[in-house]
Amino acid sequence: MIYFHISGIKKKKIVLLTHNNPDGDALGSSLALFLYLKTLNHDVDLISPTEFSHDFDWLPEITEIIVFSDTKKYLIEKKIMNSDYIFFVDFNNLSRIKHLEKICLSSKAKKILIDHHPLPLSFDFMLNDSNASSTSILVFRLISNMNNLDKIDAKIATCLYVGLITDTGYFRYPSVNAEAHFIAGKLMEKGIDIGFIHEHLQEKYHENRLKLLSIALEKLKIMKKYRTVYTNIEESDIRLCSYKKGYVENIVNYGLGIENMVLSVFFFEEKRQYPIRISLRSKGDFDVNLFSRKYFNGGGHKNAAGGLLKKNMSESIQYFVNIIRKHHKDIIVSI
Repeated sequence: MIYFHISGIKKKKIVLLTHNNPDGDALGSSLALFLYLKTLNHDVDLISPTEFSHDFDWLPEITEIIVFSDTKKYLIEKKIMNSDYIFFVDFNNLSRIKHLEKICLSSKAKKILIDHHPLPLSFDFMLNDSNASSTSILVFRLISNMNNLDKIDAKIATCLYVGLITDTGYFRYPSVNAEAHFIAGKLMEKGIDIGFIHEHLQEKYHENRLKLLSIALEKLKIMKKYRTVYTNIEESDIRLCSYKKGYVENIVNYGLGIENMVLSVFFFEEKRQYPIRISLRSKGDFDVNLFSRKYFNGGGHKNAAGGLLKKNMSESIQYFVNIIRKHHKDIIVSI
């Protein structure tokens, strides 16, 4: 089992990989695992395929993350090829790591999945539970099952706590269960500063962030008949607002705050040559994970998912509207 392999005396070369545009759980769980494996004296590197939101710049040891770039490509590929183990943290499909997929498949390293999303691909070792409310919970379980809870210090606990609360919407989402609250309590016992964490996680209302939000709200379209709302931000919009990573992350949530809405969708065009990034949120039984997998080359959870379309903005929105018209019965009866 995975616990036996990484708890041995022999030092291992380990690479941790998280997904594109990592969120709070991806960063929290992977940083916690990074710090924990360091306590076991392994040679560990944590790699992100893309930049992440500056909202998380305060997380412990976040500067240790190697972010992929053309200048770091050779270094990253060398580390992956020379590793004994590769951990895939908070994603279960290699398409989520973009340009690093091929090099990971070429590596002879043992491949380990730690993730809570449904329908995973197969890996050498699997720590996967779609009933867990965050990947950070799975990292906590891993440490617990290795009888090493004493190795969780305030830094590791802070990372795990951030992953836990951000992926549960601060304990508001349906995925929250007794285990989530139990683990949060155990992490608090490690001396984390709750006030500091929540202060830094509070959405910062920089004027450019508010400008983008106002643009998105101005563009908001409500399809009352289909209980669906959608909006978008285009490349021309972000040019006006000195865009930084993280500025648009929560825009999709506003739609579900409208009375009687079941589905909220946000379309984002960061650069014209890139695919359109799509965020989906739902209420009740409408499964946006399956919906995104079928139509948007994506996935996620039942009520929160993402995807991509290789179309321009107007084509993407029209494609979406046509699909909604086909699925309106599924949406309106979901709650």
